[in-house]
Amino acid sequence: MSIIDHIDGKAFVRTETVPCFLCARSHASRVIRARFGMTAMVAECVDCRLAYQTPRPSQEAFIAYMNWRWSSAGGYVTDNPQQRDVARRQMAIVSARHPSPGHLLDFGAGSGTFVKAALDAGWQAAGVEHSPVALQKASDDCGVNLSMDVPDGWFDVITLWDVIEHLKDPLPLLTRLNGCLKPGGTLIVETGNYESWMRIAQGDQWGLYLLDHHYYFSPASLEETLHRAGFVDFQLLPAKSVRPRWRGLLRRPLKAVRSWRIWKEARRTWLDHAGMHEMIAAVRRPS
Repeated sequence: MSIIDHIDGKAFVRTETVPCFLCARSHASRVIRARFGMTAMVAECVDCRLAYQTPRPSQEAFIAYMNWRWSSAGGYVTDNPQQRDVARRQMAIVSARHPSPGHLLDFGAGSGTFVKAALDAGWQAAGVEHSPVALQKASDDCGVNLSMDVPDGWFDVITLWDVIEHLKDPLPLLTRLNGCLKPGGTLIVETGNYESWMRIAQGDQWGLYLLDHHYYFSPASLEETLHRAGFVDFQLLPAKSVRPRWRGLLRRPLKAVRSWRIWKEARRTWLDHAGMHEMIAAVRRPS
């Protein structure tokens, strides 16, 4: 079956099939009607605890999609109070591990909101972003000049906030970023949690099924990926844990009871991280 992505009035045929990049085995995928009228073709490697798209969107489709999203009126990339609040919380995570400001690189910096927060906190901060639209917004909205490639120099901290799932080939990029860290430096990664009870409860309506999400990580597959890229001391940082809402029992009792059953089973299978919709992990370059 041919999969064609229709983006902003153009058609892009999917031709690239890929296996699980951790074990190199291929798995059957299924069609998921993703957000924004797009399609996701998701396969799952049970052994590696990783899901991935195959066939996956072409690079041309990926760029067209991102430009369409970034140019939309929905504020996908913009400097607004909500994003500034998120950036401050992210900065608090960095500061908890590195109380003294140093050199920081934000890879996939979007509109530069986090880079601006790091600069305001006293860090020597730089950001990498590939979208011309986002680069311009970073300059206009935040007064931040981002780069399209990793700048020269050594960094104490590198951050990837909701970026790793977008990478077509995570290992080469992560290995490169490892080499940009000072010995003992920290990499912080945030991404969706595939082993979340909400993913099971929401089924194909899970909000993280997106055309531009190539991978869906669990804590185990994220740890293995970072380990292969040369990082050590994987730590899953504390994150907000979400439970089903009790008030749903009055409004939609059957749905609420189902959610609580899924939550309970997920906790039994995936322990504490089952309640994390998003997960944040920290690793370091060996000293």
